[in-house]
Amino acid sequence: MEKYVLMDISNSGLLYQIFYLAAFLAAYIIIIYEGYRRKFPLLNWILILAGIRLAVIIGTKIFAYSAEEWRYMFENHIFLPNHQKTMFGGFLLGVAAYIFSRYILKFKHSAWDTVAIAFPAAVSIQTLGCFFYGCCFGTSTSLPWAVQYPVMSLAHYNQFESGILTHNDLYSLPVHPVQLYQCLAGLLVILLVLRFRRYWKANGSILLSSMIFFALARFITEFFRDPLSNKTGGEMLWILKQVQWQYLIFAFLMTLLLFWREKTYRIKPQIINQKSIGLKLQISFLFSLILILLFLRSWFTLPEIIALNIALLPAIFLIGTEVYRTFNSLKYKWIYAFTILLPVFLMSQTIPQTQIDTAGTKKYNIYHTFGGGFATGNYTDERTTHTGEGCSTVTNHQYFTQKYTAGGAGYSITKETPDRKKMMKYGINVFLGDFEQVRQRDQQRVNEFIFGVNPFIKYDYKWIGVGAGLHLGNLPYSTGDTDKETSTIPQSGYFQTFIFPQFYFRVGVQRYFFGDFHIADQFPVSSPGLAFQAGIGTGLGLKSGLNLRAGLSFIEDGGFYFSAYLPIKNRLVLEPAFLWTIKLEKDRYPVNLPENQFSLGLSYRFGYK
Repeated sequence: MEKYVLMDISNSGLLYQIFYLAAFLAAYIIIIYEGYRRKFPLLNWILILAGIRLAVIIGTKIFAYSAEEWRYMFENHIFLPNHQKTMFGGFLLGVAAYIFSRYILKFKHSAWDTVAIAFPAAVSIQTLGCFFYGCCFGTSTSLPWAVQYPVMSLAHYNQFESGILTHNDLYSLPVHPVQLYQCLAGLLVILLVLRFRRYWKANGSILLSSMIFFALARFITEFFRDPLSNKTGGEMLWILKQVQWQYLIFAFLMTLLLFWREKTYRIKPQIINQKSIGLKLQISFLFSLILILLFLRSWFTLPEIIALNIALLPAIFLIGTEVYRTFNSLKYKWIYAFTILLPVFLMSQTIPQTQIDTAGTKKYNIYHTFGGGFATGNYTDERTTHTGEGCSTVTNHQYFTQKYTAGGAGYSITKETPDRKKMMKYGINVFLGDFEQVRQRDQQRVNEFIFGVNPFIKYDYKWIGVGAGLHLGNLPYSTGDTDKETSTIPQSGYFQTFIFPQFYFRVGVQRYFFGDFHIADQFPVSSPGLAFQAGIGTGLGLKSGLNLRAGLSFIEDGGFYFSAYLPIKNRLVLEPAFLWTIKLEKDRYPVNLPENQFSLGLSYRFGYK
């Protein structure tokens, strides 16, 4: 008897959600990078992407309903839950949203080709979630890599309803892991796009080639997919499924369009005259998207809501920075900039507001945290370069004074057991500020506007804690004192990036004694000087969650820090942090400058018990 892979779907829902969000993030990062590489106006580009994302999710859902379901919804004026998706619907509505958004926002750049790699990459990741969930299952096979799904899976249910299985069959018949075939097909599409993209001249041709390759790849994998797993298009029409005919016709039409565009292409001088549009229009566009999300929140699944919030938050933050720059009065510009908290609050209302989970064997308390704060710093970094050896050594010292002031705000959801031994926390932070560097040799000044958005997630257990996230934006970071063998004169004491990782690791019991390690994990602001910390801490044996931490800023010689998490009457939380450099390190600098950084966060925990 052949032995096949027996699938476990006990955590399939969670895995499906994880891969759904991973697919979205991968596509989102690729498309943002492509826009950055093509020098698109960033705010308009982010707004267009948010509009497209909303339209794609709606399109994948509404086109997956049957005629009978549509009739029922019209008669009862409700949206039925729908976990099935169709890519054709998402594609059609996404294209319509792109055309509409670029018209409204007067976006004149050609952006079609930015999706050429992002789309198959997202589909490849998403199909891994389908594999663990058991949807889109394959036809029966005896191949050694076949898989079997258990009772309660879609494969087992459909085979049982078809009379293929009996009550005694605990697993489905062995089926093709067609989801993995589709994943590999998506990766093949990416390789083909990269291989042939240099042959195309017209704008949009790279995307057309990607869609042709993708349609043909899906046409082939549909031979291995069970028609019962197709929500629509699984019916046979002559020798092929209806959906296969759709893929063939689509590939044929896109091929005609591709060769017509290439044949009629003429090189023209590209003059982009991006008309300036008012900030009011950008804000109105953003609020329209948020209101649509708010209106349809009960129809969307939790992963869809999270994906939409992630797409909208960078737009909110960038609009906040534009407001900050527009109102130049120092007295009022912070007030105007923090009006971005209104759309953040509206978006928070889309998250399901469950307080206690009673479905499992344990109860979990869920509360929401909203807070903000500021950070400031003034410190010096030394850059030393040298060449030669022994008496012929030539050394160059450069000293860079760095100052910054920044403010931030954050929203998070925390789920924990009543004994607080297990906790999961996820959320997002936004921050902005000013950064200045002065090279002491010639007083050369560099000014940067700091802004960033920071989604994150953390898991804390009794003895261990881990967390990760990303910072996206205009991010300067200190690298501490360095010594390199080179003849080049140092020009800067910091590095700048648009993406930076967040990491957190703890060992030990927070209530008593622990050691931890943080990279860009400081609330409310990590950039530029509070990003690297390693130390020890204690909760003084208290159950309130209080902890005190002290340690080294491990990238800076002689850098020490002290920080605290101080609950006040349970719901209000203070988070101060102070970092300084010991006198022995400062004494070797030729200038006497302060060496300290300070931050303070203030948060309120809604629903905390």
